[in-house]
Amino acid sequence: MATSWTPPIALCLAAGLAACGDTPTGPAEVTLPVRSVLMHFANSGENQVWNTDRTSAGALSSGSAGLVPIGTHPSERIVALLDGSVIVLASLDRPGELDTIIAPAPSSHTLASFSDAGDLVAIAAYAPVPALLVYDRANRRMDTLSLGGAAPVLPPVFAPDGERLVLFSLNDLSMFATIVPRTGAVSATTVRLQFSRVVNRPVFGWPRWIGTGIRMAFVRLAGDGPDTLLVGTVFPDEPDLPMEEAYRTLLTPADDPAVALDFGSPSSYALTADGTGIVLGLVPVGGTSQHAVYYAGAGVDRPLPIVDRAGQFPVFPLFIRE
Repeated sequence: MATSWTPPIALCLAAGLAACGDTPTGPAEVTLPVRSVLMHFANSGENQVWNTDRTSAGALSSGSAGLVPIGTHPSERIVALLDGSVIVLASLDRPGELDTIIAPAPSSHTLASFSDAGDLVAIAAYAPVPALLVYDRANRRMDTLSLGGAAPVLPPVFAPDGERLVLFSLNDLSMFATIVPRTGAVSATTVRLQFSRVVNRPVFGWPRWIGTGIRMAFVRLAGDGPDTLLVGTVFPDEPDLPMEEAYRTLLTPADDPAVALDFGSPSSYALTADGTGIVLGLVPVGGTSQHAVYYAGAGVDRPLPIVDRAGQFPVFPLFIRE
């Protein structure tokens, strides 16, 4: 059983300061649709698919063992994986086939994101050269764009039409969004988003641009009792608008209220395409496992366990079928 693990991606956000007495909202019982989640088991190196009803759907493919998933497109059933010094794509429809898209991979980079259509894949590179890398799957072409002065702390986020990407940066008090056009003469622009980092602490994972804004996850620490996960929307095109709350869930498992859930260095989240569901990789403080995967969504009071077993270490959970 692994005793510690550091993810290969250069930067993770930790949940931080502040006390808040928030409690979850929504109906007491909500039935979420059964979805499939890909996760990397750091103790064995396997990539396995589990359904949100806690049933196993098997390994991703024999050729993916030891590779780390860094992004998915559930509708296309495609996953981006870090394979040592290269980034590859794998498909659930063609198990065992790996398509190299970035070789060599930057020595330090963010997680990967897909455009809504699934035709574009992006990462932000920190080193050796800071840049926004966008791979066009149809034309097998790599575009190298400027980061526009941003120091990204999350994966790039595609606009719904795929023509722009957003990079998120932080300082001690604020979060900033840098909007990078893919084509044309318009340069990147940076805006400060209207919410307090002291109250809403952004956490590491995969935000999604849904409608007119970007949905992402925050944590609010409680002075007494479990913390609260808040899912909300920020608006890079209208930065003066405040963050709009979508839903929240108390960070203690539905099957064990005595356990507190925390964000550690390998913890992350991913959202469904419509943003109404979220999968979480978290540390169960006081539980038997070191790291576990949970499922939540709008109206869910407390996260539902998917994989929470001693001896397992599942990380980077991502929706692969919705």
